[in-house]
Amino acid sequence: MNPIKNPLFISGLLLFNYSVAQNYQAINGSRFAGSMAALNNPASIVHVPYGWDVTPFAVQFKQSTNTFKVNNFSLLSKPTNVTVAAVNGVQKRYAFANQDIRLLNTRIRLNDKAAIAFGANIRNYAYFNSGNSNWQDTAFSLADYLKINLDHRPLSANAAAATWAELYASYAQTIFSDEYKILNAGITLQLNRSIAGLYGILNNANYFTTIVNKPIYLLTTGNLQYGYSANVDKVDTNKTANANTSALLQNNSYSIGATIGIEYIFKTERNIRLADDLQDDFAYNTKIGISLADIGSNKFTYGSKSIAATAGLPGITDTVLENKFKPVLTINGFNDSLASISSSFTQLNGNFYIYKPTRVVINVDQHLTDNFYLNAELTIPILPVFAKNILFIRDINLLAITPRWETKTFGAYLPILVNIRQQLWVGAAFKAGPVLFGTHNLANLFGKNSIQSGGLYLAFTIRPGKKKDGKGANRKDKLSPKSLRNVRCPAF
Repeated sequence: MNPIKNPLFISGLLLFNYSVAQNYQAINGSRFAGSMAALNNPASIVHVPYGWDVTPFAVQFKQSTNTFKVNNFSLLSKPTNVTVAAVNGVQKRYAFANQDIRLLNTRIRLNDKAAIAFGANIRNYAYFNSGNSNWQDTAFSLADYLKINLDHRPLSANAAAATWAELYASYAQTIFSDEYKILNAGITLQLNRSIAGLYGILNNANYFTTIVNKPIYLLTTGNLQYGYSANVDKVDTNKTANANTSALLQNNSYSIGATIGIEYIFKTERNIRLADDLQDDFAYNTKIGISLADIGSNKFTYGSKSIAATAGLPGITDTVLENKFKPVLTINGFNDSLASISSSFTQLNGNFYIYKPTRVVINVDQHLTDNFYLNAELTIPILPVFAKNILFIRDINLLAITPRWETKTFGAYLPILVNIRQQLWVGAAFKAGPVLFGTHNLANLFGKNSIQSGGLYLAFTIRPGKKKDGKGANRKDKLSPKSLRNVRCPAF
């Protein structure tokens, strides 16, 4: 059965705690990103001013929701009097989250025109979307909720989450170069191992009202479908965390993914003088990168309690629904109650696929002066536009503008992001030696009511010392006062 046709949403969404999105936003487009750039655009691993780099560990998480709000808490405050409350009002509700862990991400220059990168990652994306609905904290019963949503019928929502591990290998090559321009191209291939996945979809949930002593709400139509991966059935709260982790990693499926990209680099007369006088072969004026990221999907086998149900039985009122579902504490109990009010109820078998967040990423990096740069990045999702009736997860990125001051050793960054929900975040990051630390939203640090939208990233990257910069060969710059007289060089 196609998992999207005539489906319904189940509101419990499993979020997995660890997982890689390309959201180390501050360094996107930087010539010092090294191995950290391979998944965003593999072509960018060639034009890097050192012969190798290794990121033993990096972690990133990002989330955003308008469904609930966390009050009286920030990353720099003590967690006292913290409250979590649903957001009242009429709106389309959403929740997005992505996280990642990177392990031993490594880049190696093969020669002046080629480089490779490889490593391991654990990645997670999750999202929830609904149609317009009204929520008020004064709605204490199902009848209250249905009453205030009469103008928003039919109700709808959808959600999906996927966690997977991947091994990746990248290769990039200079295709064309002369004094003024360079064209690089690259590809990243990924071997994905699915860890856990789920989805839920609610369509056309409709009802009408009649009055018999008091208003009564009767369910008339609705399609609900949800599925989850079979290894989740093996998780048992009575077992240890290690035992449950082992259970999740059994009988997983493998798949192949890819990211492809090109990078066009423009030099000026000034860049050429820098290369001649200061041996900075990697100076540039403008760099444009275009990539098609995260092509592919993850395969999951349906868990034993995955179902599809259709409403339509007569006499299913708000009172019946409350009596059926209010005492439910388990998924078996939920399915039993759902079967009793459905005109059709089917257990799902076989496999389902959740596609990765395939997107076009356009990145423009402009050298301003000395060590100052301005980066702009546009993320265009592909699957919502071109693919129908498939399950996919979504990236929250849309547009980012990042001014930065950066050398090989130090860096200060100010990413300004607009996400796909038109939220404006002002982030910040710094680099000191091997450490990169950043926040997607400074309000997470200093505000008391914004922790539900934002996130952090941390990376440790080892690079060669000062005697192995430039082309990665041992050298010692010999600079005369004459060569420096009319040249201001970006430090590296």
